[in-house]
Parts: sequence; C-alpha cells; structure tokens
Amino acid sequence: MNLKELNAGIIGMGKMGLLHAAILNSLKNVKVSAVADSEKLIINFIGKNCPDIKVFDNYKTMLENVDLDFVFITTPVNSHIEIASDCIKRNLPFFVEKPLSRTAKESESLYKLLKDKPVVNMVGYCLRYSDTYSKAKELLDEKILGEIKDVKCSVYQTLDASRRSGWRFKKDVSGGGILIDLGAHLIDLLIWYFGSIKSVNGKIESQKSKNVEDYVTASFEFENGVNCSFEASWNVKNYRLPESTIEVIGEKGKLKVNENYLQISYNNKNEKDTIFYRQNLYRAVEVDITYPQFTREDLDFIHSVQKKQQLDLNVVNSNKVQSVIDQIYKSSSSKRLESVIYVE
Repeated sequence: MNLKELNAGIIGMGKMGLLHAAILNSLKNVKVSAVADSEKLIINFIGKNCPDIKVFDNYKTMLENVDLDFVFITTPVNSHIEIASDCIKRNLPFFVEKPLSRTAKESESLYKLLKDKPVVNMVGYCLRYSDTYSKAKELLDEKILGEIKDVKCSVYQTLDASRRSGWRFKKDVSGGGILIDLGAHLIDLLIWYFGSIKSVNGKIESQKSKNVEDYVTASFEFENGVNCSFEASWNVKNYRLPESTIEVIGEKGKLKVNENYLQISYNNKNEKDTIFYRQNLYRAVEVDITYPQFTREDLDFIHSVQKKQQLDLNVVNSNKVQSVIDQIYKSSSSKRLESVIYVE
C-alpha cells in the first residue's frame, strides 16, 4: 500500500530540532517541508543550503502558509504551551520535546483545548524507547522480582562552568535546572514502571550554578506503597554523558538498569544472575542517528498520526511528571512532605 507523503514542520532548529529533522527526512513517506526559528543566522543557513525547505522567522507565519500534517516543537520550554495551543486550534498534530511546560499549572489550558479538539500529540520522553529501559519495563511487568520492596535511582552528568550557559540555565525560560531537565526523564520512567507518585520530600541546591539548581535529593512514595530515593547532580566527575540508573529491590532479588546494561541478581543462588548489555538488546531501526530511541519515538508518533490514535506519552500523562517536579520544588521550600496533586 502506498501511503501519502507526510509534510512535517519543525519549530526551533536547535540541537533537538536538527536531530528530528535529520531523522524525519531519512524516513520513507515523510519530508520536512518547513522550519521556523527566530535566529536569523539559522534561517539564512537553512534557506541557502536546503532549497526544498521553506523557512520562516515566525512559527505562526509558517502554520498559516504551509499545509502540514504535523509539527515538532523543539523550542525553549517557556514557548511550548503557546505553540502547542496554536496547533490544537488548527487541528494539527504535534510532538513537543520534554518537559511539557515550566509548571503543571502552565499546561492546564492545553487540557481544555484538547477536550474540545482531541488532536494527536506526543511529549518526547525518549528513554521509554531505549533498549535497556524498555526491557526492564517488560521484566517488571512480568513480576520477576516478586513484591517490590524499595527503589533507588539517580541521574548524573558532569558540567563544567563553560557548559552552564544558554536558555536551560535561565529559570524563567527553562523552569529550573537539573530536576526539570534530566530528572524529568527519570521521573517519567519511575511513573511508567510503578504508577503514580503519591507524595515527595525533596531538597534542591545550587552548588555551582547561579540561577538554577544543580543538585537534588528526594524521596518518593508511590500510590502502591513503594518507596524510592532519588538523586540528581550536574556536579559529579567522569560523567561526560548523562547516565540514569534505577535499582529495584524485590522479594526475589534486585534489578539494576541504566543506558548501557540491565542486570538481575537473584537471592536464590540456584537461579543464575543475568546481565543484558545494550548491544545484546539492540533492535534495528530505519535510520540510527545518535541513539535508536529517537527514531523509535518519531516513528511511533508518525504512526499515531496516520492511524489517528493517541499515544500514552501525551500531554495529559506527561503533565504527571511536571506535577511531581512542582512538588519537589515546593517541598524544598516548605521543608516538609508534600502530596502530589494531578490535574484530571
């Protein structure tokens, strides 16, 4: 069956915009038809070197003048809600990079719009498409550890002073520091694995960053009674790339997973411990740029647009992550346990 060629628009041509554009243009039956960015240098470069792509310095002008099947929103966080709202009003499916918004309250307006116009949407929590983390989800759903007793998790990256610049380090634009940046991915995985988080107790610090937090510790209690300790830092040594680790302790043993491997250790010595390396779990994709999970999430979104079916990684479910983050910030200020309130 010959599928209609889909026309994609990219709003925001930073690192993630360029990555998604490269993936989309490498897929069958998809082409990037238009891009929008406020930086003149970027627009001039694309216009000069990519004559088949229409370029705009204002996304509204792009939406008004180009017939698109969907858009990718890869702009700074403070612009996500406005752009997504304009897409909903136009019945235009959209993919928005995480985090969805600076606060959970900020994205409430999208709920009202989506109730009237249920546009296909997706939020880019790509670690769900990673080989190791998705395998861990499969095994936990099979209850290979029996009853879960405890969870420990962390996310680390080494950032020196020269790398602490740009919009991600301006709280009014990004919403915060490492918690809302890398910590959001980890919290999304935890909710995916164990369900809704009931309450949080957290502490944030700005040890080396001026305007946003760079170190976070927290404890979570899930609705199912499972407890979890959480740590996130930009200040540790020898983490050139971000690394998120989750350790799950159950009645039958322990599971440890990060980007590189998944290890299962059993209490019963008659059962053989198992380790899966990322290379062993690799599943081929049509185009592999940086990591295959980016291609997988893009394909999942495209298929949902074609089928007009909503994914789990949508505005409503992704707002749960932001609700948890909000309460960690609040707990750090109040110095007490805070309940997580979800928008229904």
